[in-house]
Amino acid sequence: MESNSSNGPTSQTPSVIELESITEYKASVFIWKFVPPILILLGTAGNTLSILTLRRKSIRSSTTALYLTVLAFSDLTVLHTGLLRQWLRYAFAVDVRAISEIGCKIHIWLVYSSLDCSAWILVVLTIERVVSVWLPHRAKGLCTKFTAAVSLILIGVFVLSLNSHLLYGKGNVVNADTIDKCDAINESYYQFFNKIWPWIDLCVYSLVPCTVIIVGNSLILVKIIKSRNKIRSRARSAGARRNRAPNRNTSSMTAVLFTLNIFFLISTTPISAYNIGYAYWVNINDLERVARLDLWWAIVNMFMYSNNTFNFILYCFIGSKFRQEVIKMICRAEETTTENVSLQLSNLRRTDNTCVN
Repeated sequence: MESNSSNGPTSQTPSVIELESITEYKASVFIWKFVPPILILLGTAGNTLSILTLRRKSIRSSTTALYLTVLAFSDLTVLHTGLLRQWLRYAFAVDVRAISEIGCKIHIWLVYSSLDCSAWILVVLTIERVVSVWLPHRAKGLCTKFTAAVSLILIGVFVLSLNSHLLYGKGNVVNADTIDKCDAINESYYQFFNKIWPWIDLCVYSLVPCTVIIVGNSLILVKIIKSRNKIRSRARSAGARRNRAPNRNTSSMTAVLFTLNIFFLISTTPISAYNIGYAYWVNINDLERVARLDLWWAIVNMFMYSNNTFNFILYCFIGSKFRQEVIKMICRAEETTTENVSLQLSNLRRTDNTCVN
């Protein structure tokens, strides 16, 4: 889902000078220069606040809070490796992967791994929610913090191992009179990275997670509809609506998960479609087509990185408990600041009185 090239994962593009006069290329450069810093600032602030809120005593005991905390750390890694690198390339002509060979290897490994990690955390969250909804009596025994920790460790080992070939295959290649930095080290790896790996990456980052998320959400939705129909029938027979209140927390958490999953599908599907179609659309002899692909590459990347940016806003809008904890944390911070100011003023008055005496 991420590449060295300017307009796609497998491109061999014309020189930038040839493209600079085309409007679509200028638009793509504008996007790469001015949108990433906004996403990075918002994503850094939002994910940091998410971590602080989710680690509060009243909310950190749940397994969901643990998953979302690790998700926030993963999203921060995505923004500060993948998106930050692209912004530096376009805004300042600085590529962090060109600084050192070991830096190139570790950087690209972290980008791919953190993107995959974010996707698979949503997968295990969805599976946990399916268990909670369909097997509520067994959920407490199955969905424990130990299970969540083991799941997160397995996800980390899986994505880091899956992408470990990048530590071997990417590096500085010495030619007759030039050095290609952070490139495929030989022809066989070039063929693998450009023809086989995109399909593996597509399945791991998008197709499999999206399939699990869609199936999981469908199962949850079916169960919710069945439960509500039962509640309504009981309420009609009893002439009351007493059974609705206990489901508020469950409904709130389910709404948060639905929103996260839907946003993931909307934001990552365009780049998946682009990566599938790119090989069929590209024609390096058609500069206007290359420029259009450049523009679309910028747009689908902004969609993808928005998934790692706006989770905090989604939590606040959808999750009532999360929103309450944010408000409490802000109010507590204001109270602490007021107390500190009052204490400083009191100390200052004592000092003044001492001087006068």
